[in-house]
Amino acid sequence: MDINTSNTLILTKDEVKELIDVSDTIDAVESAFNEYGRKNVQLPSKKYLYFEKHSGDYRSMPGYLEEEDIAGCKLVNVHPDNSNLPTVMAAVILVDPKTGFPFCIMDGTDLTAYRTGAAGAVATKYLSREDSKVLGLVGAGTQAKTQFLSIREIRDIEEVRIYDISTEAAKDLKMLINEEGVDAYIEEEVEDLVKASDVITTVTPVREPIIMDEWVSDGTHINAVGADAKGKQELESKILKRGKIIVDQLEPTKHGGEINVPFSKGEIDETDIQADIGEVITGDLKGRENYADITIFDSTGLAIQDISTAWNIYKKANNSGIGQQIPLLGNFE
Repeated sequence: MDINTSNTLILTKDEVKELIDVSDTIDAVESAFNEYGRKNVQLPSKKYLYFEKHSGDYRSMPGYLEEEDIAGCKLVNVHPDNSNLPTVMAAVILVDPKTGFPFCIMDGTDLTAYRTGAAGAVATKYLSREDSKVLGLVGAGTQAKTQFLSIREIRDIEEVRIYDISTEAAKDLKMLINEEGVDAYIEEEVEDLVKASDVITTVTPVREPIIMDEWVSDGTHINAVGADAKGKQELESKILKRGKIIVDQLEPTKHGGEINVPFSKGEIDETDIQADIGEVITGDLKGRENYADITIFDSTGLAIQDISTAWNIYKKANNSGIGQQIPLLGNFE
């Protein structure tokens, strides 16, 4: 596909929301993980700015998928105390690898939610039992919605259990799930959710474990999504020792993923890591090896997920004439 290097395409949040698709995003993220597993990507570490007096941070995430020849960078914040603005906001810039020209700038807020949900779905595809029927969502915010919508594309989910400290958030999520034709139940205790679920996705900002080892049954798959910065931890460390840990990328998870706290305390080390998800997808390493395995996907989010998803959105926008073309860098003629 030819890239327009005369103008830059601007895509707003509403336009991205119109173009993004759950199934397409899962395919894009799986393809990106596959390229990562085959070592066909450039993926520098995230860079953080910490705004401690505002309880927030800002991150830059560049990435290049060499085989597909697509590159760019996502800029994203996390501000849990936001009231009139979303907790997470983002922008994605796509650049032409041949020239460096920034040919597209798009809102990345919904893109971030969808690609993170897609990562959970891809991990569920490769790591959960095929007969998994009950999904447990610990946390009922925006990310829980896209996790549900994505995972139900992969497994025949018949029932969803929901836990959140906010009753209203839990009710809103229950309504959305019911509207999708799936039974949903709100649990008053997270323990009851864990014991009832085949697949569990945790999407909370907690800094003390809320999932205890004794609650987790053999055969369970866990997508640990909430821990995305130093000091965050959702799972009791014993679960990590008992289960098989699959990461999206080792270094970021050591510093800011679910394993960051137990890793810093010496409770686990690199020998406890089974594989990264790319290695599982390519078949180079094993994930789940038997029915009783507990599998844990530690997801911090990789720039290649954003770039691959954004490229899909750009192609759709370009083909349908959606968005505004502007001479961002002026006229070079």
